[in-house]
Amino acid sequence: MRKIVWLFALLLSLGLTSCIDIIDEINLNADKSGTVFIGLESKMLASIMGMAEEQIDTSTINQFMSFPKESADRLKNIKGVHEINAFDIISKGRIGIGFSFDNPKALNKAYYALLEMEKAWYQPNIVKIRKHKIIRMNLTPQLVKQIEKENPKLKDSEFVKYLNIKTILKLPNNIKEVECADDLRVIDNKEVAMRYSFLEVLKEKKSTAYKIRF
Repeated sequence: MRKIVWLFALLLSLGLTSCIDIIDEINLNADKSGTVFIGLESKMLASIMGMAEEQIDTSTINQFMSFPKESADRLKNIKGVHEINAFDIISKGRIGIGFSFDNPKALNKAYYALLEMEKAWYQPNIVKIRKHKIIRMNLTPQLVKQIEKENPKLKDSEFVKYLNIKTILKLPNNIKEVECADDLRVIDNKEVAMRYSFLEVLKEKKSTAYKIRF
């Protein structure tokens, strides 16, 4: 997450005018295992990176492009996490990391590791998975705290309106009810997408929590 935000701040200096999504995609199975993709998504991502390469020194670009591999390394020793893939070459408008998880415990350990934290027993689960329900805690306080610490000028930039946080959930059964705070798009009976404006999350502290019954 830190390098994702850092890259976006870097692209702002180039006059970014194309929307970029910070994406978190979960494909959940009936036994509570599944797959995850976390990274950046934009139809113009290849063009944006091409523009960055023309105006930013190679070492800086390489530092960013290493984030998928570095993220993959953080997951290597987590029990129940496997099939870890670093997508460091832009494909279909995406760059990031993908992995499989055996159970909710492994998933939450992976999320904490990607936040550069080790999950202790007393810390809350970022995502709770029940037999017919999935719930994500509100990540806004942690995100705002991280931005204020590492890049406080970001929330006042006029270009931050081009950044969104996008969540995609593919579920094993038909969706019965969705509770979330922002733009919701039901793709089909078993898939839903939610997009949160980064600007509203930073300035209005809008909740990024969700609860879905299926």
